[in-house]
Amino acid sequence: MKIIQISDTHLSARGGRTQQNFERVVDYVNHQVRPDLIVHSGDIVIIHPDEADDRAHAHELMQRFAAPVLVVPGNHDVGEPGSAPWKGIGVTDERIAAFEEVWGPDHWRHDVDDWTVLGLNSELFGSGLDRETAQWAWIEDVAADVPDSQRVIVFLHKPIWSALDEPVGHAVDIGESRTRLLTALGKMSLAAVGSGHLHCYRQTVRDGVREVWAPSTGFVAGEGESLPGPLHQLGIVEYDCTGGAVRASYRSVPDLEDVTIAAVPEVTAAIDALGHSTVG
Repeated sequence: MKIIQISDTHLSARGGRTQQNFERVVDYVNHQVRPDLIVHSGDIVIIHPDEADDRAHAHELMQRFAAPVLVVPGNHDVGEPGSAPWKGIGVTDERIAAFEEVWGPDHWRHDVDDWTVLGLNSELFGSGLDRETAQWAWIEDVAADVPDSQRVIVFLHKPIWSALDEPVGHAVDIGESRTRLLTALGKMSLAAVGSGHLHCYRQTVRDGVREVWAPSTGFVAGEGESLPGPLHQLGIVEYDCTGGAVRASYRSVPDLEDVTIAAVPEVTAAIDALGHSTVG
């Protein structure tokens, strides 16, 4: 089985550079890679989860892939948990319901041969919503149901393991939910975890589990935001699942420009617009 992970597309109904990059990704994936499955690890839409036009447009664009596409939400798709979410955009039942109306369940299981692919909603962890309780129960049920012979790959938007040694004022990983989630996933034959959110590529192995940060297809982290060590380029990740082993590799996509957010006017305009609207 071959899986392609894309992430942080930040698509807008207004089009622009992030859509141009996405269209190049679609062409490359369809004609050069030809995967069995595509997973989008969140931040599908440009900035605000309440913009229904952006969500509908992104869904239309996603239909251009030849392979099946599964998605998990990012903080820009449903809001994020905690007392101080970015720009005050918190995760809510209503925002998740709007996501699910277009994309389907915010967490899911996909079985192919000897592999189980799980998608989780990272924005529920620490939210206190009833949906968080339901997702925890679902994870435990899946852990009890998946046979030991089945290898498991997990996709979610924010990394499970700590991404930074020092806090930066906004959530860069799932935080205090980490221990509980790793305990639950440890009941299965976990092979890899793929996440997005950080707009850079990195791969490491933790206790036999491959951890992958997928790059964005839209823009790289700006000056002062870049994490040390990872590859700060746009692109995608390919997972080759063969014989019970998973190999992950970064793929550069032709003609993607490694621009920062400042060079994407659609994104900066959407952020500026938040200062003139009421966020609830």
